[in-house]
Amino acid sequence: MKNTFKFLSALALSVILLSACGNSDESKSGSGSDKKVLTIGTEATYPPFSYRDKKTNEITGYDVEVAKEVAKRLDMEPKFVATEWKNMFTSLDSKRFDLVANQVTVTDERKAKYDFSTPYTVSGGQVIVNKDNKDIKGIKDLKGKVVGTTQGSNYAAEAEKAGAKTKFYKGAAQVLTDLDVNRVDAAMNDQLFILTELKKTDYNVKAVGEPFNENEMAFAFRKDDKDLIKDVNKALEEMKSDGTLKKLSEKYFGENVSE
Repeated sequence: MKNTFKFLSALALSVILLSACGNSDESKSGSGSDKKVLTIGTEATYPPFSYRDKKTNEITGYDVEVAKEVAKRLDMEPKFVATEWKNMFTSLDSKRFDLVANQVTVTDERKAKYDFSTPYTVSGGQVIVNKDNKDIKGIKDLKGKVVGTTQGSNYAAEAEKAGAKTKFYKGAAQVLTDLDVNRVDAAMNDQLFILTELKKTDYNVKAVGEPFNENEMAFAFRKDDKDLIKDVNKALEEMKSDGTLKKLSEKYFGENVSE
């Protein structure tokens, strides 16, 4: 009788333990922890596109928020992999991540090796002058003028093409310092730099004219990821149609630079 009681007690305990294990597994499977991960390469040192929040140390920025929203619409969990720019494409090649979200300019050279999403940023160069300048209203007015620029930059070539003389400086800060006191007639820089970083300075300068030398920025993928590219493009199209891209763009730049 005692042996029968011990057997039944052991059996009951086994049932309880198995039941507890079963409940634990069900809890895990229903928690959403098995959601597929979308790994995203980004610099995390390139404001306002990709940088770490000073308070939380979380990676954020325009490109990051666009990528997060894409992942959400694909029902995937975004995972950002902070990567130096010089290693970005080799890391993509080695499948360290699924795509690059870092204001990657779409060029013919890159398209030969990688595929790109629909562009989510459109930018270009813009002319900068002293706020007191009334004569220069755009790139067509630079003929015979002196344009401050950095040696070897695309803007030096654009200035010379427009008929201007070029004066070379070490960096953008030195160019703007001289433009501030009219030692040069104009300068050039990227429209997004002007919309974000330039307005944080105290230089007595302003941007004039329409952007030139238009560039399109998009997510970069390995060429074998056709299905992922198709899904991402669908999400981007939805975001453009419902105004999400416009809203994110205006949050960071004060205007729509998504098209």
